[in-house]
Amino acid sequence: MPVIFSEKKRREISSQIKESALRLFETKGIRKTTVSELAESVGIAKGTFYNFYATKGQLVAEIMDDFDAAAEQKLRKKLEGRGKIPVTEFYNYYVDLFRPNTAFSFHFQPDDIALMQEMEETRKFFSEEHAVKSTKLVLDYLDGIREDVDYGYVANMAKLINLAIENRNAFCQGAFEQNLNALFSLMLQYLSGNADKGSCSQAKKGIE
Repeated sequence: MPVIFSEKKRREISSQIKESALRLFETKGIRKTTVSELAESVGIAKGTFYNFYATKGQLVAEIMDDFDAAAEQKLRKKLEGRGKIPVTEFYNYYVDLFRPNTAFSFHFQPDDIALMQEMEETRKFFSEEHAVKSTKLVLDYLDGIREDVDYGYVANMAKLINLAIENRNAFCQGAFEQNLNALFSLMLQYLSGNADKGSCSQAKKGIE
């Protein structure tokens, strides 16, 4: 007979599963972490796990949703009733999104990202449509950004930062944070109109 949990208890166990999953994913990766291990880590039976998540992919998708929701909540708190915030103020908020406790990319490895791009439940997070939509949602709250902002360009900058974090072990560790800060500064310069995106187009033509 299936165990019946109160709504409060369900929320508690679900939260515990997600917290434990992140720890396991960091050390073993998504593919190698089994449902049995996830269930055992929070003291429930494997069958009970499926009362909370139909698949491991659904669990990962909810974790990703939580990261997005936390970022949005942090932005709303930053607004404090204002319609918009200056782009320079946004810079500090954005940098904080890429800390170990706030960025999903610190909890997953390149192999995990490849897997999530394949899984039905999570591939949406890596689509161009999702990236542009999320970028536009955030930038609409900014004051002082260039009128010709390219949402795809900004979304790609965020993807570059995430890719660097996911592959951080391949970088020279002593300079890694400085490299990230350079990417953040480049994005700020672009958003404020102090950097010409056209130069990037010219560079692309030169490569071609």
